[in-house]
Amino acid sequence: MFFSAPPRNFRSELLDEDQASYEEVRDSLSDVRRVNQYLSGYRVLLKHVEPFLRAHSEDRPFTILDLATGSADQPAAVAGLARKLNIPVKIAAIDLNMKMLRFAEEERARFPEISLVQCDIHRLPYRENSFDLAVNSLSLHHFTREAAVEIIRAARLIGRRGFVVNDLHRSRVAHASIFLLTRLLTKNRLTRYDAPVSVMNAFTPSEMEAMARDAGAERFQIHRHFPYRIALVGEKK
Repeated sequence: MFFSAPPRNFRSELLDEDQASYEEVRDSLSDVRRVNQYLSGYRVLLKHVEPFLRAHSEDRPFTILDLATGSADQPAAVAGLARKLNIPVKIAAIDLNMKMLRFAEEERARFPEISLVQCDIHRLPYRENSFDLAVNSLSLHHFTREAAVEIIRAARLIGRRGFVVNDLHRSRVAHASIFLLTRLLTKNRLTRYDAPVSVMNAFTPSEMEAMARDAGAERFQIHRHFPYRIALVGEKK
């Protein structure tokens, strides 16, 4: 019973409510970056973005749309990989929250390949096939199932080569682990509340597969990664 996935009980996270001060948000986003660094948040994304980068042979930068970028640490990791591969990229990183984008300016300063755009993920100002790849990293669990399906659909339509969704895998073990870690490693109230809620808001691999089909995806794969990560990777013909 402990190792089975609990029912999804969606709750809003404190960061999403946008009531905290910028300093508190900044501190929490720094916690998120540390978690991504040590618990595969970047590794999973880079593993599945790299084949798309390596397949790029046109004489122009490879273009990426990062949906709900947060602090822009994920596109910064992708830009770093592209530099190592000597593949020029242009990344449009979108988010609605100005506090997130303010913090993200630090990443943009180090990576001019990234442009920050404030817009609603549900009202994207981009046409179909306007980017080579659409990416959504560790934010799908912030949305209801219906909204998550629409985000996957948008990613599928906008990415001319494909899309990558990198997210958490809901489980009791992951919830207990992150609850203990946040009590040991941070005093930030946003992190302590949001991290366990994020795990319980996340989807399971079978739920992710069903959502991909509901979003109209045809050629896609679901990948499980340690520890409790899921990648949904879709390709265009």
